[in-house]
Amino acid sequence: MSARAWVFCDLSVSRDFPLDQVHLIKKLGFDTIAINTYVEEPSDEPKKKKKKAEDRKDFLPPPLEIPVEVSSMMNVLQRVTFEYSDANVAHKMNQSENLKKYDIVAVVPKTLQAFQHACASTDIDMISFEPEGRIPFKIHRKMYSQAVNKGIFFEIMYSPAIRDSTSRKNIISNAHLYHVIGDSKNIIITSGAESPMHVRNVHDIINLGFLLGLNSNQSMDVVRNNPRKLILKAESRRCGKHYLVITKNK
Repeated sequence: MSARAWVFCDLSVSRDFPLDQVHLIKKLGFDTIAINTYVEEPSDEPKKKKKKAEDRKDFLPPPLEIPVEVSSMMNVLQRVTFEYSDANVAHKMNQSENLKKYDIVAVVPKTLQAFQHACASTDIDMISFEPEGRIPFKIHRKMYSQAVNKGIFFEIMYSPAIRDSTSRKNIISNAHLYHVIGDSKNIIITSGAESPMHVRNVHDIINLGFLLGLNSNQSMDVVRNNPRKLILKAESRRCGKHYLVITKNK
């Protein structure tokens, strides 16, 4: 980590976002972004005899290469988000060498079994759901609390709400569900932006928090304190419970 400020964060900017326009995100008040690589769950294929080289093929792509002019402008982290329906897929993902190259690991559980596994996991930092739809199963308070106690955060992505009215209703519904079952603890709001048109400034996001059932402190936390806690938690996961970061002042 650099000595640069880490005040306001957008921890999901699409891998497809034009990097030559990242400066526009900075103008909107953000100091830190995470470039998100999204990996869909692999489809079931009939078992075939494969060559050893194919068996060793990495499940996850490597992170996007970030130009120096972008990384010198603001803090840029690498995030991977992968879908899964059962623990076997998650285990295979964790065997990936490329996984170690990412700063933040997020998952999209597709089933209740996968969600239960995610809430008990020590290998992830964030749980997300497809913003275009409602959560596809019932979440219990006990599972939510388990995730919070392990330092796992829940993501609310707002850019689909800009593009589609149905997504907007579902995002608001999911956010209020988090409020009912978990008092909106460990919530992070991200853009998921694919273009500069999908990003809103910090103050707009704070105001959005009230619409999503958050109080004034929580609305500030979702773009400042909670992302910072997640980043530190991710660092401890990668480096061990006790670690020391030394930065050299220029």
